[in-house]
Parts: sequence; C-alpha cells; structure tokens
Amino acid sequence: MRRCLTLVVGVLIGQWLTFGASSSPADLYSVGLAAWERRDYPEALRVWSHGTALQPGDAVLHFWRASALARLGQRHAAADGFRLALMLDPPQSVATAARQELASLDAASTTATDVETTVPVESTRGVWVASALINGAYPARFLVDTGSSVTLISPAMARIIGMPTKATRATMELQTLGGVTAGPVTTATSIRIGEAEVHDVIVVVHDPGPGLDGILGNTFLGRYRVTLDADRRLLSLRRPSD
Repeated sequence: MRRCLTLVVGVLIGQWLTFGASSSPADLYSVGLAAWERRDYPEALRVWSHGTALQPGDAVLHFWRASALARLGQRHAAADGFRLALMLDPPQSVATAARQELASLDAASTTATDVETTVPVESTRGVWVASALINGAYPARFLVDTGSSVTLISPAMARIIGMPTKATRATMELQTLGGVTAGPVTTATSIRIGEAEVHDVIVVVHDPGPGLDGILGNTFLGRYRVTLDADRRLLSLRRPSD
C-alpha cells in the first residue's frame, strides 16, 4: 500500500499562547533535544508533542516524541509513534533507528504478562463488524481489518466527536478498491473494544462504507494478537500488559 503524508500548514492558537508565536518546529526540536540531554523526558515529550501538532508530517519530530514516550515507559504509545514516523518516509538514519526501537519494544513485550479480551462480532456482507466505544462516550461500529495499516473514522462520526473532517492538517493517501484517495489524519483520545482500550490512536477521517462508523486497522489492532473465531463469531484480542 502506498503511504504518503502531505503537510498542510496550520497553527493552533492555543498552542501559540502556550509556547509563544515565535516557536517553530525547528525551535521546538532544539528545545526538546536540550530537555532530552538533561534527561527531562516529560518536558521533551511535552515540547515534541507540540511540535508534531504544528507539523504532523515531520517524521523526525514523531521519532523523537516516540523516543520520549519509550523512556517514560509508555511502550505501546511509543511503538505507534515509531510506526507513524516510518509511514512518513523519514531519512534513512531515522528509519533505521525507528525499526531498531520497534524491535527493542517488541522484545521487551515478550516478557510481560498477557491480557486478553473476547467480544462478539457480527458478519455483514462477508466482513466482520465489532462494537466499540470512541473517546469513552461514543458507541461505534467498526469493520475489523487486520490488513489496514491505519484506523478509519467516518466523517459523520468525526463530526459528532468533534474531530477535524477537512484537510486542515496532514492528509494520508489511502489505496482503496476505487483507487487512491486521501483523508485528514488526527488522533482519537481512546478506542475501546470489550476490555481492550488503546489511547491516542492515529486515525484517518474517511468514508468506511455503508452502515459503518469506521474501519479498525493496525493503529489499534497492531497492539494485539488478533484471533477471529468464525464459527462462534468471537473476536479475541491479546497483548502484553504495560
């Protein structure tokens, strides 16, 4: 699947009030690196998070934000950050470092205790659909697609939640049956299925098809070992605990 992020310039006023109108992604990178070097990882995370909000197509900022998350023990969020950095076509040195960090996180995960949840799914037109809760408050129906690199949320559901529905931020190109299309990239505060809950899920706002609120892709499912029992119509999600 061809993946490409296109940056559309924009500034969040609230963040300008926090950091000052003179802040630029380059400035924030330097400030974050200074915090990193003095081992102030929470401050580095705060600064680089602001940088990625200002410039969501910057692979280097996403890499360093993920590195700070890893140092703070937030392994799953860090892994998502490294994967996103890789999707942004980073410089070769950053891509190599991101893959190494992912391998290290995967190795650490194998020593942890497993947590599993099993939920019923329905079969609709040859696909499996699961009930989910977005941001702790919004029920939704998601097609389960382990082959999708990213989770999709419909424009209608995004409007209900308050997510951006137009390309005012980065956009991601998607390869669909109808050809190449694109949608804005944003973040769901949380997505929950049964007892499985993931925070800060990278999503793309795009039409998932009739009767659906979204497509559950690997920005959620990638945290788990996924098993679908077609006979019993059950979805099992199993992952190492934090």
